[in-house]
Amino acid sequence: MLDYTGVKCPVCGVPFRPEDDIVVCPDCGAPYHRACYQKVGNCIFEEELHKQGKAWAPPAPPKAPDPTAEIKDQECPVCGLLNGHSALFCNRCGTSLTGQPQTYRNSPENRKTENSPPPGYQVPPIPQPGVFGGVPFPVDPMGGVSPTEFLGPNVTFGDVSKLVKQNTAYYLPVFRYIKQGRKNKFNFCAFLFSGAWLLYRKQYKSGILTTALMFALYVAYLCCTLFVSNPILLGVVNDLGLEPQILLNPASQEFSLVANHLVQNPSLYFQIAMPMVFLLCMLVVMIIVGIRGNKMYMNHCLTTVSKIKETASHSGEAEGAILDEKGGVNVAVAICLFVCYVIIINIPLFL
Repeated sequence: MLDYTGVKCPVCGVPFRPEDDIVVCPDCGAPYHRACYQKVGNCIFEEELHKQGKAWAPPAPPKAPDPTAEIKDQECPVCGLLNGHSALFCNRCGTSLTGQPQTYRNSPENRKTENSPPPGYQVPPIPQPGVFGGVPFPVDPMGGVSPTEFLGPNVTFGDVSKLVKQNTAYYLPVFRYIKQGRKNKFNFCAFLFSGAWLLYRKQYKSGILTTALMFALYVAYLCCTLFVSNPILLGVVNDLGLEPQILLNPASQEFSLVANHLVQNPSLYFQIAMPMVFLLCMLVVMIIVGIRGNKMYMNHCLTTVSKIKETASHSGEAEGAILDEKGGVNVAVAICLFVCYVIIINIPLFL
């Protein structure tokens, strides 16, 4: 038996309810309240349907308005985005555009439950920052970003937070800042640790390339210092008949003689200063990673989450489990790189 609930009776125009007594025309299938059919005495569609051999069909539902064709004249009071005329909530931050319904907001009135304190009970004041026993800063793992807001195609900030895990309160607002077309923010951790930071954040391809480049530049600096710069500097000191110990005291008069000799011989000065060129190149790499670090990490998160969603849809695996496995940071790599760094910087002590 067909379900006519919600369909209007052709006679009285009242929608059918599940408990109504309904009769159906044997010729066209039109439904009626039994009382309405007995009142009329026959099917009212005899001329319209019976003679033409057609069957009755319920009216088509009204066509929903196309939001893309609407005038965008509703400005969000929170983020300022212009939304369609019939929109109830902001497409970017989800704020109500009509002021209703307030029942979904996290207000004190909506938090009343069966365990609410009795009337007259005064809630203790919340400790303020700087007060003994207070919270030093507000804790929000999303950094004020809505988890349902989209960072990229089919990728929400909630998905990205599962991949980032550590320090989401910093990275999610920065990602939204970049998404809104503003300038990138400088990442001091990426600047100080460059390749190590990339590997720590599981950006393995760019991390390996950056680490290899920094290692090559540092090895070139060591080789140039030990085998080019130092021997030439000691040779100049010997040619001038001075003791090598004067190199430890740049303020001495003897050291000024060495400096004047190098100024008069630019080729020697360039060879001695050559290690500084490699250090300058290392600094340039660090600055580039510091400037581009946040955007590189955002693109890495978007690409990784998109691939995980595609893999999960094909293989049937749980998307959240894959995000937990691929997300977070690689502490082991950071420790190994720190140990290698300590060994490398102490190599000159053994040569």
